[in-house]
Amino acid sequence: MIWRSSFLCCLLLSILANCGWVERNVPLAKVEDLVALTETKPVWQSPLLQQHHLVGRIWRSADGRFVEQKILAEDLVRAAYILLGEKHDNPDHHLLQARLIEILIALGRRPALIWEMVPETKQPILDSYFAKYSRDGEALGKSLGWNLSGWPAWHMYQPVADAAMAGHLPMYAAGLPKSSIRALARGKPSFKFAKRQRALGLHIALPAGMRKRSLEQLYQGHCEMMPRSSLTPLFNVQRAKDAVFAEHMLTSGQNDGALLIAGNGHVRKDLGVPLFLNRHQPGVRVATVALVEVQDGLMDPTDYGEIFSAPLLPFDYVWFTPRIDDKDHCAQLRKRFAKPAKAKPMAPQPKAEEKPAEIPAEKPVPELKQEPKQEPKQEPKEQPPEAITEPKQQEKIKAAPRSWPVTKKVPPDDTAKPDDDAAKPADASAMPDEAETDLPDLEEHEVEVRKPVEMKDAEPAPDMPPIPRSKPPKPKS
Repeated sequence: MIWRSSFLCCLLLSILANCGWVERNVPLAKVEDLVALTETKPVWQSPLLQQHHLVGRIWRSADGRFVEQKILAEDLVRAAYILLGEKHDNPDHHLLQARLIEILIALGRRPALIWEMVPETKQPILDSYFAKYSRDGEALGKSLGWNLSGWPAWHMYQPVADAAMAGHLPMYAAGLPKSSIRALARGKPSFKFAKRQRALGLHIALPAGMRKRSLEQLYQGHCEMMPRSSLTPLFNVQRAKDAVFAEHMLTSGQNDGALLIAGNGHVRKDLGVPLFLNRHQPGVRVATVALVEVQDGLMDPTDYGEIFSAPLLPFDYVWFTPRIDDKDHCAQLRKRFAKPAKAKPMAPQPKAEEKPAEIPAEKPVPELKQEPKQEPKQEPKEQPPEAITEPKQQEKIKAAPRSWPVTKKVPPDDTAKPDDDAAKPADASAMPDEAETDLPDLEEHEVEVRKPVEMKDAEPAPDMPPIPRSKPPKPKS
């Protein structure tokens, strides 16, 4: 009767705490039976820095020392919520996640598996595979359309799915759809999600120091290419994702806790999902494990806190692995998005003035030389001295056929005086650069020269030459 009453008390306390999880004390003898499994050295898939002295070692931040895999297993099996971080494109990280899932199953745990990478809209697919007791991880990846999702190839994540399906763990999709993410980034969430924000606790502002640290992490995570002042939309999206992941862990982990597969930024204890877990269930036991690639030249685990913009590593445990590549992704991004210093240089001024000389002279010469012969038909026999100079004047116009100032100085009406300044030919050296660089051919220019005259004359002859700027006086009767 005594054990039964204690069990009822524990159950009542768990209900009052709105959590079905009861911390389990797994016998250490059972953990010792798994030493062979936990102490097996991984066969690393990542090729770089495998001889780094931190590779394969597990660092515990609480007391600042290295621990064995069995110590990590003992701690994880007692935690209600387990968060396993990763660098998405490192296959070793997914192999270690699968190993930890197998250890938890061997120790009697059946936590719900929460996927950051699977959108919430694809939950029916996960439910159908769970209902069929399916163990076909390859088919699951195809059903999810994983290779079209933008995440690294499914064969990297399949070991995690295989381990969960072998233990018949319920799996849940926690990723926000892209439409919701875009709406959050614009600050215009849907009405449905706006109601959900209060339940998630997003209406509670983050303390100033934590907000600054989160923005700094985003600033470094985006290769310092975006000003900190413009990172607020990304900060809001990051917080919303953390809150949604916590919501799925709380709602799906009431029977035997939950385990999250997500990026290292989401599983950190100071800024990520644990904040929302502890806010909804204070005192609940949460364990975070970050899988971190070693860096050349960083030999002390405490030095890796700078990578996460924190004085100390913000995780319970850090498991160091080799590097998948040595690419400087930030350098590639800067090269891709940086504006070239001289993308399309403007043509120099001297070169622009030489362009009229490239136009062949065969087109304008025949037409302009023949046109003055038709002028005597319209003019009186006695021409004033000004008209005698017209052929020379038109020769100057031919020399600069693209001079737009010539067309602009056409007098607005027939009242212009013979000695008006508009009668003087324009200087070719005074032409603007734009007119010299992008002008039509000579025939188009002639149409432009005639256009102002056609607008003023009632019935201009279509084949007549341009009317002189200074008209001769009318003949005496």
